[in-house]
Amino acid sequence: MPEQESPLKRFGRFFLRCLPLLGMAGALLWLWLSGDDLSVDTVLSYTPELPLLAALFLLLLYALKSLSLTLPILLLDTVCGVLFPLPVAILVATLGTAVTLTIPYFIGRGAGPDMTEKLQQKHPRLRELREMRSRNELFLAFLIRIVGILPCDVVSLYLGNTRMPFPKYLLGGVLGFLPDVLTATVVGMKADDRSSPWFWGAIALNLLVAGGSTLFYALYRKRQSRSAEDLSSEKP
Repeated sequence: MPEQESPLKRFGRFFLRCLPLLGMAGALLWLWLSGDDLSVDTVLSYTPELPLLAALFLLLLYALKSLSLTLPILLLDTVCGVLFPLPVAILVATLGTAVTLTIPYFIGRGAGPDMTEKLQQKHPRLRELREMRSRNELFLAFLIRIVGILPCDVVSLYLGNTRMPFPKYLLGGVLGFLPDVLTATVVGMKADDRSSPWFWGAIALNLLVAGGSTLFYALYRKRQSRSAEDLSSEKP
C-alpha cells in the first residue's frame, strides 16, 4: 500500500506549482503600479546607484524573471552592460542566468511526478529531449539552450522534474546562454554609440551563432533519426 503524503508535503508541492503564477502576478502588479513600460530605462530608474546594491538588485530581478515570463532575460543582460564595465557586466549577467536556471529547476524537482507528462502534453517537443537524454546530458543541456527550441522555464521545469544532475544541467545551460549574455552586455555598453564596430560585431556574432546552432541541431536530429532507423532495421 503506497505511503500517503503528509499535509505539509502536499502543501509544499502545491506551493511550488503556484510559485510561477505568483511571480508573474507580482511582476505584472509592479508594472501596473509603476505605470511604466518594461524597458531598459525603466529597470535603470529603479536600480540603486551603488554598484554592489545594483548587482544584488539585478540578481533579484533575474530570480523574478525565472518565475515570470514578463521580464525578458536579454533586457536584464543589456542593463548589466549599461551599468558595469564589460567584465563585471558579463559576470553579473552570468550569475543572473545561473539564478534564472536554478529556481525553476528545483521547482520542477520538488513537484509531483505527473508534471513531466503534463509538460509533454503541452509541449510535445519535450519528447525529443527524452530521446536525446541518454547520450550526453551535459551536451543536451548546452544544446537546447543555445538553440532555444523551447521556452527556458519549461525546459528547466522538465529537466528538474526528470532529475537531470544539477551540475551538468547548470553548466550546460550557462554555456548555452553565454553568446546571448555576451551580445546583450556589449549592446548595452555601446547603446549610446551604435556606429561602434563592437555594437554591430556583437549582433552579427550572435546571429551567426544562432544560425549555426540551429543548423547543427537540425543535422544532429537527422543523424539521430538515421541511427534509430538503422538500429530498428538490425533487429530480427
